[in-house]
Amino acid sequence: MDLSNQSSPKPVIEIKGVQVIHDGTQALAIENLNVYSGDRVFVLGRSGSGKTTLSRLIKGRQEPTSGSVRVLGCDPFTSDPRESRKFQRMVAMIDQEFFLVPRLSVMGNILAGSLGRVSSWKSLIGWYPEAELEKAESILDEVDMNGLGQRRVETLSGGQRQRTAIARALMQEAPVILADEPVSNLDPELAEDALELLIECSSRRNETLIVNLHQPSLARKFATRIIGLSNRGEIQFEGRAEDFTEKDAEFLYQADNGSGGAK
Repeated sequence: MDLSNQSSPKPVIEIKGVQVIHDGTQALAIENLNVYSGDRVFVLGRSGSGKTTLSRLIKGRQEPTSGSVRVLGCDPFTSDPRESRKFQRMVAMIDQEFFLVPRLSVMGNILAGSLGRVSSWKSLIGWYPEAELEKAESILDEVDMNGLGQRRVETLSGGQRQRTAIARALMQEAPVILADEPVSNLDPELAEDALELLIECSSRRNETLIVNLHQPSLARKFATRIIGLSNRGEIQFEGRAEDFTEKDAEFLYQADNGSGGAK
């Protein structure tokens, strides 16, 4: 078969010549980075290496000082409110602190993931279409939280809150999920369980996943690709998870692999 005329797959995320400066300090500097549909990209690096800045850039929360960012063919920093809302629905974010609503029930927090599809006035009075309620119940079962839908989030354990945050992201039905240090507050066993759940659920939907992490061993286990950032937010390693060695990890986490940087 002649493959010469077949084009390469188009990246879901394209970052070119990007630099982010915070208070005169370089937080991120990426010459070229492409992420493709279904990728599981784990981003490693010391605190202050720019992992969170990269997530904020992709989500459209942090504009670059220079360079270009395209996500799903869109400009994350569009000034058009309608296009901005459309873009935000396409990229889900699991923050380090989860940002759940403590006094709402688990189900109420999960349903918040459907707000891009449900009119605001209906959500304010707690009215959701039957299809959305059924979807939320299905996801609740998928993350092993069946029977806890009416529990208030403030009564949950750390692991249960993590699963609720994952369920809310899945409810959004976004083709891209960003997870910024999603297991930093969990003990090692729960951390591995939470990552395994996130990988299983997102892979089932063929969603593209980008995870910021501090644990190289977990990245090697779950990632398809690893990106290692230096202290100046520059890519020091980019490749398959199985090619990321102990030596690579040691260099990445040593104090003098760069200078400056900001989380």
